[in-house]
Amino acid sequence: MRGPGLHQVQYPAQRMSQTMQRALNLLQMDNAELSGLLIEEAARNPHVQVTLPMPEDPPPRKHRHWGTPGLMAGAVDFDPDRVEAQASGLYAHVQAQVGLLFKTAKERAIAEVFISALDLSGWLGETVEEVARAAGCAPERAEQVLRRLQGVEPTGLFARSLAECLSLQLAEAQALDAPMQRLLENLPALARGDTALLLDRCGVDAKELGRMVALLRSFDPKPGAQFDSDPAPRRAPDLIVSRDSLDRWQVVMNRASTPEVQVARLAEPSSKEGLETARWLERTLSRRNQMILRVAGYVIAFQHAFLEQGPTQLKPLTNAEVGAALSLHETTVGRIRTGLLMQLPERVLALDAFFGRGRVACRNGGSLAGDAIVAIIRSLIATEPSKAPLTDAQLVDALALHGITVSRRTLANWRKRAGIETASDRKCAK
Repeated sequence: MRGPGLHQVQYPAQRMSQTMQRALNLLQMDNAELSGLLIEEAARNPHVQVTLPMPEDPPPRKHRHWGTPGLMAGAVDFDPDRVEAQASGLYAHVQAQVGLLFKTAKERAIAEVFISALDLSGWLGETVEEVARAAGCAPERAEQVLRRLQGVEPTGLFARSLAECLSLQLAEAQALDAPMQRLLENLPALARGDTALLLDRCGVDAKELGRMVALLRSFDPKPGAQFDSDPAPRRAPDLIVSRDSLDRWQVVMNRASTPEVQVARLAEPSSKEGLETARWLERTLSRRNQMILRVAGYVIAFQHAFLEQGPTQLKPLTNAEVGAALSLHETTVGRIRTGLLMQLPERVLALDAFFGRGRVACRNGGSLAGDAIVAIIRSLIATEPSKAPLTDAQLVDALALHGITVSRRTLANWRKRAGIETASDRKCAK
């Protein structure tokens, strides 16, 4: 019998190349993270030319107040339909806080003028001097009122420029240091990818510049735009979902937030390696965007009923199912769905929200995701009699009328996970 010793054994293994790892990292980045990485790369490699889209500052407006009817006696462009459409969203939200923020009638009147000058994006479309004239006060006093209005959530409202909108959000996050302030002062240079100028003016290295850009791009440049669906601050969406001319759903990359990279043609190449890296980045980003659109396009087509009718129609969907349909590995689908935001006609949703978890068979032969069942339960409870809330047994019977058969125990588990109280607790609360 042989004693202990060293033996060499070969095992089949696959090692992921560094190039493949970088490509996968790019695939799972959202547009904000991607912008930071590309700026960092461009700061080190002169062959990499990056272009970052930036929202333009609001153009000056002339007598286009659309706030409270009769508030602006000199307004000549009042649009009652626009006011009505806004009444349940951004305008109503800010209007409701005026009484809490300001104690005197004069301050509230000045605040009303500022509110009437808000654009749907949440930016201010009038100068302080114009508002002061309309309100009949000194510009200094109007400025004081504006500063207090800029404390309204979501942060970034009442900004007069893109730089001010972002600076308000950076200040709230305690990230508005001197280098970041200088970056805000040089947004045009950032938009055209002039990394040499940015490195010089911000006084940071390539890695830190990339981090700053990624952080900056993670904030919402137009905090009022999606107010009706979610008043919480969020970054610009990565994808836009809309209907085409034939009323079919389509998805495209959001060009307002998607960075672009090109190979800079230098008179004298700095290095062969740098040129090859730039070409690789250009090709890989193109493939990334195409793959994201393939996955997102399949998902919105599959979840057509969810788009049309809401969360009660969400169907179960997994990474493996999408991967099989598109000839992609399920881990690739998992990387793509993580962190991406989709702009729908009336709200912003994460791509992840289209992947229904759980599977419940329906009598019509189809199936619904567990999240859809919870949405149905919430809708039933929302219309229940206040003096006689629906018990779990009654909810089971109500689901059966929808063609959904579940046990009372299963329903109770879903109700608890969704944070919905029992019928007796709901009755006491009412």
